[in-house]
Parts: sequence; structure tokens; C-alpha cells
Amino acid sequence: MTRPLTRIGAIYRKELIDILRDRRTLMAMIVIPVVLYPLLMLAFLRAAESEHARLKAERFTVEVDSEPAAADLRDIIDAVYAADPEPPEFRATWNVVVGQTPPGRLGDEVHLHVTLAWTPKPAPAPAHLSAEIAYTEIDVHSRTAMKELSDILNQFGAMRTREALGDFLGKRVATLPEDDPVSLILNPVEVKTVSAATEGQRGGWALGQIIPIILVLMTITGAIYPAIDLTAGERERGTLETLMAAPVPVIYLIMGKFLVVATVGMITALLNLGSVAATMHFGGITQILTEQAVTFPLHVLPIILVCMVPFALLFSAILVAVCSFARTFKEAQNYVMPVIIGAMIPAFGALLPSVELKGIMLVVPVGNMVLLTRELFQQTFTWSQVAVVLLSTTLYAAAAVAVATRLFGQEVVLFADAGSYKTLLQRRYFRPTYRPSASQALLAAALLFPVSFYLQSLIFGASLEDFLRKLGMLAALQFVGLLLLLPVLLTLYFRIDVADTFRLTLPPARAWLAALLIGASSWALAHEFLRLQSYVLPVSETMKRFSEQIEAGLGDTSLWLIVLLMAVVPAICEEFFFRGFVLSGLSSSLRKWPAILATGVIFGVYHFMIDRIPVTALLGMMLAYLCWQARSIFPAILAHMMHNAALMVIGNLPRLADWLGLSSAAEGPLPARVLIPAAVLFTAGLAIAASIRVRARIGGDH
Repeated sequence: MTRPLTRIGAIYRKELIDILRDRRTLMAMIVIPVVLYPLLMLAFLRAAESEHARLKAERFTVEVDSEPAAADLRDIIDAVYAADPEPPEFRATWNVVVGQTPPGRLGDEVHLHVTLAWTPKPAPAPAHLSAEIAYTEIDVHSRTAMKELSDILNQFGAMRTREALGDFLGKRVATLPEDDPVSLILNPVEVKTVSAATEGQRGGWALGQIIPIILVLMTITGAIYPAIDLTAGERERGTLETLMAAPVPVIYLIMGKFLVVATVGMITALLNLGSVAATMHFGGITQILTEQAVTFPLHVLPIILVCMVPFALLFSAILVAVCSFARTFKEAQNYVMPVIIGAMIPAFGALLPSVELKGIMLVVPVGNMVLLTRELFQQTFTWSQVAVVLLSTTLYAAAAVAVATRLFGQEVVLFADAGSYKTLLQRRYFRPTYRPSASQALLAAALLFPVSFYLQSLIFGASLEDFLRKLGMLAALQFVGLLLLLPVLLTLYFRIDVADTFRLTLPPARAWLAALLIGASSWALAHEFLRLQSYVLPVSETMKRFSEQIEAGLGDTSLWLIVLLMAVVPAICEEFFFRGFVLSGLSSSLRKWPAILATGVIFGVYHFMIDRIPVTALLGMMLAYLCWQARSIFPAILAHMMHNAALMVIGNLPRLADWLGLSSAAEGPLPARVLIPAAVLFTAGLAIAASIRVRARIGGDH
């Protein structure tokens, strides 16, 4: 293991040094985010403030219909300004003239046309004044004049109301105390709003409106130039063929290259994040956006950076794969534009205020990262959201890396023969193989993951009414359709051996015995694992409610139907996909234990309840080990089926449940008379599986 890491590290250092020596990279990484962003944003802020103050203090020309109207308007302005404590230099000055300028000419020399009309009212009510202001909306001076004059007229109306009401009450307004009858009559209802958001949340909200999209965009764009230079750039310079001829496996080369691209993308994103955040915070932009005191939530920055790592790896691999097809630097630039547009669609969609980080949005690439960053800044996130977004993005990144590795090593890509690109997709060009490749397995897992998530969300929705029918739909669409039929069809299309991929061979007798022992005992150990896990990760309310709804939804359903839909069908279909297609694909590039561990983790991620992911991942590893040792999928199906069905069967046998202590196990551990035999049986099953002699490593039989 040390030697591959050493080789990849050497390639990584060499490529990174070459990239960092380039002035254009340094300009894009450092000069633009560190210098240009603060200068632009602060200059814009100061210019906007100065422009706003200058516009308010300008001299505006207002046109009226007659000289009496002009005198009235001048008196109104003088009265309001006399009561206004604001210094004269911060007020607009008004030139009131008489005329009839056409509406289309307003905004040039004459900014507004005002029509005043007085309507007498019975005493003590004052005469009613109606004012119509004509302005040009597209002219900034005319628009500013309209706002300022509207404020003046509104203030004049408030003054007239207080004077008239004070006279009616027989008192002068100026001599009335703070809580005088005039104020009580004019303001019979007092409304006070108190925000529950903290200063940190307000600052995070302001930052969350702009930084997530900048962070995502800069991570992608920061990786573009290195991705082009390390693929199309080397091909254009004539050094790619020499590099491929070096005595180093292709996977090491591609790993070193895409790690460099990811590093540059992360550095660019980090510098942009720090620069924009600091500018918004210290430059006063957050206070302007929120109009309240705010603080910058520094403590969430490390979490954001950790979340950005798989995202950077994902798009680095995508960009390397896309740019590998380009023959020139210019052609590569054309190829990356659709990638940027494709990434921006879910990113901008996630910026809509009504879009929340739940349901399908938890697993939508790019969109989930934008939403998670926004939730982190606002400090309204949950750790389950962080885990799901991280795990799903990591799965997508692993698939992208595998695909990039496979593409980079193919002659059609290496020599950029545009005419033969069809050999990558058309079935008649595929060579028959015994097993799928790691890229095919990971790509299938990554593409089916959001589809599976969406199907579950669509079928069950917000409630579990008519649970049995929905369970049948899930079994047909997700398990049989996605996890069984689709992998089989992919195997046939890519001319991969079906029997070898899904290990459709009879196992030795010892494998059956191992499956029986493991299937009969694993449920008890999983039950105890979840109980112990609850001390560290308390069971979520969602999980409790889901379990209660399932129990209520099944009702009086016959046991055989429950076992069929919740044990038999999932066991068969999930084993075909995970221990068949995925494990076979991973074993073609990985050794035994890395392939088993990766398969288990992917299996756990597919079970979207965060409470269940750890125990499900361990179960997936155990089933993958059993399948590997037996060189057959059937023992894993049996063990999986027994594990799923155990609690359902026991729950329908009250005497057995009482003897096993399951009626009170929810509050404490299972009794020793259950746990000890279960541990012994499980250990014996693993020992028997380990004793099975494997003639050759899976993936190397042929």
C-alpha cells in the first residue's frame, strides 16, 4: 500500500509544482479573490452610499399646473423642512415651476409633474389634499425626486392630522405630554416585532444569500485551468504520450492529476470564501443587508470546508474526464462550458427561498451543497443533513473518479480520435468481459442513488397511509426494477458475463451452513448495536415515527405477505445489485478487503435513515465477505432474508417474543440467554465462511 501512495504522491507533487509555477493559475487563485473582490465590493459599497446621498441632496425641478399650486407646494415643503431636524445639506432643494411638460419628456430638465387638488371638509376635519405625481421610472433622478416628494407629502399629512385633532380636543399639540390623547387616538394599536434569530444567524443569513453560489462556482472554475492543462495541454505540447509510456500504472497518473486539480479548486474556493466573507463582514455589507447588528459565524467555516472536499473531488474528476477528450486547449475550453452550465442549473434552483434541504434535495448534486452551505451559515442545519449530503456527494465523487480513470486509459481518449468516440457507447464495439469494471459499478450506484431516494420520497410522501399498497409499489419499482432488472440489462448491454457477475453458481455446503448461522443470529447483534449506538447518536424522531407508522400500517396483514415484501424481495434484489454487480465491479480493480468495505459503505448509504447507516453498512460488509468466500450470491441472499424476516416472525409469535425478552428490549439490552448464543452462532458462521478455500481472488479467476 505504501508504494502506490508514494508513486501517487510523487506524481501529485510534480504536477502541483508545475501548475503553481504558471502565472495564470496564481492570478486566478490569489490575485483575483484576495485583491480584486475586496476592492470591487468595497468600492461598489462606498460608491452606492455616496451616490445615494448625492441624489437625495440634488436640486429637483417640479412642475405644477398653476401659480397657486406652486405656492401651496412651496409652503408644504417649507413647513416639513422646518420641523425636520436633518441638516440642510442632506436635504433636496426644490425648484417649483408652472408648466405642462409632456409625460414622455419628464426626467430631462423637469423631473416631476405634480397635480394638487384641495377638497373642503366639514370642521374640524382639515381640507383634503390629493396629489398626483407623474415621473419617469427609468430615470434615476426622476425616480429619486418622486420618493423624496412622496415622503414630504406624507409627513405634511401627519402634521395636519395632529394639528386638526389637537384643535378638536382643545389643546395645542406642542404642549401635550408624550402620552397625550392625540397620540393615543392616532396610534390605538402598538405593534412590536421581536426577531428570534441571533446576531450570528442574521449574519449567516446575509452571507448565505451570496457565498454558497460563489463557493460552488469558484470551486468549479478554479479547477478548470489545471484540468485543461493536465490533459489537453499536455496533449497539445506532445508530452501526454511520453507520460503514459512511463513505468507507472495509469490509475496512479490519473489519481495524481485529479488530486492536483482538486487541490487547486479547493485552494481557490478557500481563498474566495475567506475574501468574500471578510469583505462582507468588515466592510459592513452584512449590516446593510440585514439592517441590524450581526456577527459572522466563524465556527461553521471548518464544517463548510470539510463538506467542500468531496464536492471538489467530484468536479475535478468530471473536468479531467471531459477535458481528456479535447485535442487542443481551445477545444477543452468549449467542452467545459456545458459542465459549468449543468452545475449552475441546480445551484441557482437551490437559491429559491422556498427550496429547503430535505427530500430529494438532500441528494441532488450541487444543489444539496448550496443548500447545506446556506443552512450552515444560518445555523439551522442538522447533523443528519450534513451526513447525507457528505455521503451522497462522496458516492458521486467516487463514481466520477472511477469513470475518469477508465476514460483516461483508453486509446480512443488518449489519442483523441474524435471519429471513434462512438466505441465508448455502442454495444457492438464492446469486448466481452467476465466482470463489470469499477467505473461501471460505481457509476451505476451513483446514478441509481438519487433515483432510488426520489422513488421512496414520491411513494411514501409525508404519510404512510395505505402502507401495504405503497410497499408493493416500492418492491416493484425500486427493488425489482432498479436493483434487479436494470443491473441485469446493463450487464447484457455491455456484453458482460451474467453468471460470473452475479455469481450464479452453487456454493459448497459449508457456505449454506455459514449463511444459516449468520442469518439466525445477526438480528440480535444488530438490535444490540442500535441500542448502544443510541447513547452516542440518539434515535431521531423521524425514525421513531417511521417505525410506529410501519407497525400501524401493516395492521392485520398476513405474515407471509409482510415477509415477502419486506424480507424476500429486498434480499434477492439488493444482493443482485450490491453483492453482484457492485462487488464484482469493485473487485476488478480493488483487492479483497477494500472491495468488501466499499461495497458495505455503499449499501449503508442507500439506506437513507441516518440512524441505520452504520449497522446497515456493517451488515453489507458481512454479506459481501460471505459472498466472496462462497463465490456465490445464494448464501448471502439466504442470510439477508433471514436477517430481515427474524423480527417480523418473532413479533407474530408472542410466546417466543416473551422468551427472547423482546417485549421489554426496547428499554434495555437483550437478555444474556439471547445475546450469548447469538454471538456464538454468528462467530461460528464467520469461522465456517473463513474456512472455505477460495481457489483465486474474485476478479482474477479468468
